[in-house]
Amino acid sequence: MAMVTTIPTSMRNNMIDIHAHILPGVDDGAKTMEQSIVLLKKAIEQGTTHQILSPHVQSSVSKVMPEHFLEIFEALKEEVKRLELSIKIYLGAEINYRSHLSPDYQMLSLNQSKYVLVEFSPRIESPIEDVIFDITRMGFIPIIAHVERYVYLDYSDYARLKSIGALLQVNSGALMGLNDKVQKKLSLKLLKDGLIDIIATDTHNIEKRPPNLKDCYNYLKGMVSDDYLEALFYKNAEPIIMGHE
Repeated sequence: MAMVTTIPTSMRNNMIDIHAHILPGVDDGAKTMEQSIVLLKKAIEQGTTHQILSPHVQSSVSKVMPEHFLEIFEALKEEVKRLELSIKIYLGAEINYRSHLSPDYQMLSLNQSKYVLVEFSPRIESPIEDVIFDITRMGFIPIIAHVERYVYLDYSDYARLKSIGALLQVNSGALMGLNDKVQKKLSLKLLKDGLIDIIATDTHNIEKRPPNLKDCYNYLKGMVSDDYLEALFYKNAEPIIMGHE
């Protein structure tokens, strides 16, 4: 009888997604509670058991002030409970860097932890290193969102950012080539060299940017070690949902 190789159960059905725009009506992600539930059901199908909601903050697509996130989150949490969906949801934010603004990092952190998800302009050069240094000096652990997008960074910049305390998050869609060839090439190089810390979906909708962690895991299987895959899809994000470093 031939031996059948399967993906470890812990990885196939136990993944953490730290970056998704599923909180309804707050940005350019899910518009309604119904859309949020559709996305969460898809995330469950994709093996996500822990989903952090990261609505945009300080962004042109923001529709609701952060002070209102918790109320909306609690309503979604009640709906998840009512429908008995097998997923745990947590509240966070994706903070868009603005030089003239000083966000409340504790309020906007992922699951009230020391981890903050920060994004920068993809094309207009931003002082990323200085911002990361300032965030770490305040006692937080910065996660740079979708690092494949910053065209003004070169390879040495990524290593430098990690050396001063940043974690690097790459989008699952970029790794699978769903965005463009340049982003895929860079993402895979950073991944194979062990510079990426977390893979997340950056989910926005079911049509073009859906939950796809399992698809990405399967795509990467064999490219890097199983231990690294476990770190990318679960272990490195586990302290965030545990509420400690």
